[in-house]
Amino acid sequence: MPQANATVNDLIVDSLYLIGELGVGETPDGFMISLGIRLINELLDKFAADSIYIPFLTTIDFNFTVGKDTYSISDMMAADIIADRVVDLSFANYFVPANGNPAGAIPISTPFTANSVTSLLTLSSTISYPTNTPITISTTGTVPSPLIAGVTYYTIQVSPTTMYLASTSANALAGIFITLLTNGVPPNIITTYNFPTQPLNASLVYPLRIINKATYWNVVRQTNLLSRPGFIFLNKQPQESFITVYPIPNQPYACKIQVKSMMNNITNQQMLTELPPNYYGFLKYALGRKYIAYYPSGNWPKQNEEEYDDYYETFKNCNETDLTLRPSVTLTAPEPFYWPNILSY
Repeated sequence: MPQANATVNDLIVDSLYLIGELGVGETPDGFMISLGIRLINELLDKFAADSIYIPFLTTIDFNFTVGKDTYSISDMMAADIIADRVVDLSFANYFVPANGNPAGAIPISTPFTANSVTSLLTLSSTISYPTNTPITISTTGTVPSPLIAGVTYYTIQVSPTTMYLASTSANALAGIFITLLTNGVPPNIITTYNFPTQPLNASLVYPLRIINKATYWNVVRQTNLLSRPGFIFLNKQPQESFITVYPIPNQPYACKIQVKSMMNNITNQQMLTELPPNYYGFLKYALGRKYIAYYPSGNWPKQNEEEYDDYYETFKNCNETDLTLRPSVTLTAPEPFYWPNILSY
């Protein structure tokens, strides 16, 4: 569906045309514009209270946190992601650097000790771990804080026997290392694989299947399952939105979601390019209806009121409809959240 190609001022003019306060070729005065902006913002608050959200299309980029499955989104209160509240998901992808372990790769593992004073790791040899080598840590003791076993880190080679660890490939190349808080308790093992490193900007893109809350809560699933996420759903609240992924991310994957965000307020001459046209029509009638209180000479026939009511009831009733749900999500056997299905995703 094409988007509305208009500005806030166009919306105000169209509403004034609708009630007959402006004629063809006439322009609104400063009071009409300022009043229109104030009335639109009042309407946005009123509609939000009625669970009717005026959306615009945008994308949000963020990184998953290891062990965290739910993320808050808001620009009205403290949140994990500072952005306009989300009212619908269009797609969701996350990115895995293309230096994962190919089939047949031989692991290279070396014991190490850590020094929390210098943040250096000491090994018998760092020849297999040049700068920007992806590694993981395993232990039968305790890993040095804040490192986490199983998470991918990147090496910064310092000498033939010492190196730092970085949280990302970019940080490794920039020499930005992780500050260690403890030495850990040995034995701790560092592991990489003998395969060529892919280009820095190469990655695999994994889609997240969009489901709704009922699909998530009404099936059998394993709790506290750390793996690559396969599903995502949205939970809308008055002042913030929540997205939840399943399984719980086992790496800090970069994620991109395209969303319909909630329009919270508007300003003079603001572009409404990303506003769906049916919502533009709704706002036009709603604003014209508000203008009548300030311009009693305006014309608001029964037909206009019926058109407004039709818009209002349509958006009110479809608020909880999730058109992105795919039948295959709910009809597969066993259930999509059955843990062997997740691990083979």
